[in-house]
Amino acid sequence: MRKAMLRLEVFETAAPDEEPLLDAEAAEKLRVQAYEQGYGAGWQDALQQMRDEDALREGAALEALQAISFTYNEAHAALEASFLSLTESLIETLVPEIMRLSLPGLVLESLQQAAARPARSPLALYCAPTARPALEHVVAAVPGIEIQLLEEPSYTEAQVALRVDDHQKTIDLDAVITQLRDAFAQQMAIKNIREA
Repeated sequence: MRKAMLRLEVFETAAPDEEPLLDAEAAEKLRVQAYEQGYGAGWQDALQQMRDEDALREGAALEALQAISFTYNEAHAALEASFLSLTESLIETLVPEIMRLSLPGLVLESLQQAAARPARSPLALYCAPTARPALEHVVAAVPGIEIQLLEEPSYTEAQVALRVDDHQKTIDLDAVITQLRDAFAQQMAIKNIREA
């Protein structure tokens, strides 16, 4: 049995008596030049990385600013809608109740002013039949003047009229509420036109 033999290739190297291709001074210059090129390339890479990071930060800041602006607009719209809803609720529920409760005080003030002036005839106070019990206490609180408390079926609890001689003063809190409703409706119409 024959064994196959591998043939190896031999590479010749320079003979020890030949001069090296680079002397020590040229090798040092080459090393310094390679170092400086590497150092410069490192600085270029660092500067580029800084530019890239700055661009990323700037992009992120712009996105955040746009998100804040969008969020502000959304929050402003939601707050405005809540405020308008609250205002409408106040006009429809709370204001009428406040007006009803404030009517006796307004009537008392008007009666006191009328009592301070001389009059030829008694003062007539017209009110809704349901408002009479509350106003009887008010009439009793104004001594020294004759006051007739008369029921007017067409009046609401937020309406009264005071008549003495040729003068009449009307307190109509329903009209105030209607004016508030109209003003609110007008503002809503203006807002809707602006948004359209």
